[in-house]
Amino acid sequence: MLDAMRSDAWRRAAAVLAIPLLLAVSATPVAAAAASASMAAPAQPVPSAQGAPNACDDSAYSLLGGKWNGTLNWSFQSSTSPEEYTNSAVLTVIMRSFANMTGARNDCGLPDNVGATANYLGSTSLAPGVTKRGFCNGKDGHNVVGFGPLPSGILAVTCTWTNSAGRMVESDIRVNSSIFWALTVSTCHYWQELLEPTMTHEIGHAFGLGHVAERKHGRLTMSTTSDGQCNNGETTLGWGDIRGLNHLYPL
Repeated sequence: MLDAMRSDAWRRAAAVLAIPLLLAVSATPVAAAAASASMAAPAQPVPSAQGAPNACDDSAYSLLGGKWNGTLNWSFQSSTSPEEYTNSAVLTVIMRSFANMTGARNDCGLPDNVGATANYLGSTSLAPGVTKRGFCNGKDGHNVVGFGPLPSGILAVTCTWTNSAGRMVESDIRVNSSIFWALTVSTCHYWQELLEPTMTHEIGHAFGLGHVAERKHGRLTMSTTSDGQCNNGETTLGWGDIRGLNHLYPL
């Protein structure tokens, strides 16, 4: 029964809205706004994207409303890794996903003119600031990626916090621990979801990219829906994804 539940294709419900949530914490020098971002699941793999243009021909992008003023330094709550994989194997996929964004990885022949940078600080016992219901849980000054329970049908949730100057001050990613994740295409089975395209999408949110509509832009990495089990297409960025990064982080 669990296999049947997890064999669904998964729709992203990421970057719901950059809803301003002012934090009344006197210790912080400026108030911060929180934005949540997540992914959810239709019963069938994404037919709505079939009419969308090729990712290399689609210029669409949207922004959450903040950006990093420097390097995104992040940590991994490695103790939460799926038990069927080693921590290092999972970390390798996460690091590759960060590189997909910062290096503007694409199949379109587009140059890497993206100035975004990320730095892995190591393993941490801290948890992402995302609740098991998928809500933002208050910032702690640390950017953390980890696995944990999320509502049924949600692949992952990203929460970002932005100060009044429009600078991001924290981005946390919680990945659903109930999903059967695969780390490579060659080892992926029909009931599994590939981790890398999901992580690449969520890291796009962590850097300030928002969603584009699935029906019109479903081939882009930042579209709202996963391409389905064992599909790795959204690991590589489309023209619109790169345009958004170039807008936020020009060299």
